[in-house]
Amino acid sequence: MNLTLLGERLRQVRKHLGITQKQLAVETHLSQSTISRLENGEEVYSSVITTILHYYQQRISIDYLFSKDFDVKSENLNYYIRDNLRNLIVRHLSIMAEAIDVACDTSLNQINLLKMKIK
Repeated sequence: MNLTLLGERLRQVRKHLGITQKQLAVETHLSQSTISRLENGEEVYSSVITTILHYYQQRISIDYLFSKDFDVKSENLNYYIRDNLRNLIVRHLSIMAEAIDVACDTSLNQINLLKMKIK
């Protein structure tokens, strides 16, 4: 796949997801001009492409992005977005559950220590 086609697809996905170049720049720690250059098919460092693909892989299937059947309006893309979003939510909920467990254990330990000191 050439850079022009890749840039065009990345722009389509970004717009489909409702993300501005500025928002993408903030989230990926890249400059807006670098994202613009990538989306316009201009040469960029491979690390830029890797960073963008890593960002998008949480939202869409990268395999689909590179497939000959790619269509930003396709139900396939919407399915991948929903599926990946669901997986992301499950991961975040798991992390939150672990954090709550640790916080509760810590609080219970502190309460028990206080009870022992009072006795």
